[in-house]
Amino acid sequence: MRRLAANTTIVKFLIVGGSASVLYQSVLFLLYDSPLFPILPDKDVSARLVFFDHGDVRLLIVTIIAMEIGVTTAFIGHSFWTFRDRGEHKPLLLRYGQFHANQLISALGILTVTVNVLTVQFGFYHFIAAPIGMAMAGAWNWLFDSQVIWRRAKRRDAAS
Repeated sequence: MRRLAANTTIVKFLIVGGSASVLYQSVLFLLYDSPLFPILPDKDVSARLVFFDHGDVRLLIVTIIAMEIGVTTAFIGHSFWTFRDRGEHKPLLLRYGQFHANQLISALGILTVTVNVLTVQFGFYHFIAAPIGMAMAGAWNWLFDSQVIWRRAKRRDAAS
């Protein structure tokens, strides 16, 4: 039964993550490739950011916006479906804070850096670079989410 539950959990994790990835890709495409958002800088506009030059500030802004939408969607899905039987021992806001902190590593660090480096430095199309970054971030997220944020509560021994 425990193995079946673990497999069900990982399937749910992949469905939620896949849905968040589709949402991320949709927002990325809509904001980056659409002329509907004239407030954003044009494509290929360079800017100096603290320690480096970025060749496409629009891409950087859009990947951060898309990431935040995907992160919030994934947290809601994991809290209320994937891991709904775990985490009750932690307050919701604590889990959300932990989830967001983890996203600094996975979504902002792994995903956004991968998309921007592959696109700007190596000439990949953003819609090819994004799934590569998502796969790398997803592996990290499974480990952190299942073992830290929504880890199973320790069972108290009835004899204690």
